[in-house]
Amino acid sequence: MSPTIIPTNLMKHALHNGQPVIGTMVAEFRQPAVMQLLKNAGFQAVIIDNEHGPFSIETIADLSRTARYIGLTPIVRVPDLAYPYLAQSLDAGAQGIMLPRVYSPDQVRQAVEIMKYPPLGRRGCALSRGQMDFKSGSLADTMATANDESLLIVQIETKEAVANIEAIVAIPGVDVALIGPTDLSISLGIPGELTSPRLHDAIETMLAACHRSDVFPAIHINDLEQAVYWAKKGMRFVSSSAEVGLLVRGGLEVTSTIRQGFEV
Repeated sequence: MSPTIIPTNLMKHALHNGQPVIGTMVAEFRQPAVMQLLKNAGFQAVIIDNEHGPFSIETIADLSRTARYIGLTPIVRVPDLAYPYLAQSLDAGAQGIMLPRVYSPDQVRQAVEIMKYPPLGRRGCALSRGQMDFKSGSLADTMATANDESLLIVQIETKEAVANIEAIVAIPGVDVALIGPTDLSISLGIPGELTSPRLHDAIETMLAACHRSDVFPAIHINDLEQAVYWAKKGMRFVSSSAEVGLLVRGGLEVTSTIRQGFEV
């Protein structure tokens, strides 16, 4: 096989090598330097939030390429299950897709079909694009490697997804199942009750299903105490906060500390 033109997905390889991964989100900043800052902070993967964030495909391309070049795995949370959102993000350089608002296995099968090249899916192929660092190579080898390296994260944030979890994680092509505890608490009728036994039971159900299907369990949660709790419970990918929250928290620490000096 000729040398691949598809960059290695560091997050996917780390997970398969038994290593946990720590991530965060980019929700607002469009300057690619934000990826360098997050890398310096120790993060291994960054979710570009195109569900709630203001990002164009050009910005997704800039952020994704910068992340890859410095050793971060860029994942795009798409706004909806539609071919352009998934395929264009991957063509632009994202190495993973996070699918929100999952209810049924059919949605997940559609996502896999869009993300994967034939014979695994129906994604169209063009060489010399961002995901290939603008290089050209063997078409067959490139498609096969891209299928291997691309990462699919399905968000488990509805009661329907929890009810269908066994079927969802059994679908070939699903790599990670990620709990969205806030939206899941809303779906369960206990909005914001992140320590509720009902929410914890749902998360435990997802964890058990992932272990049975060799899918990596994950969570995105801002509460660091809860993040540590779920890491100890077996989550392999733990994502917390976003660049906006990190900036505010860091700034508050500085200003509150200095203010103590004025009050002496």
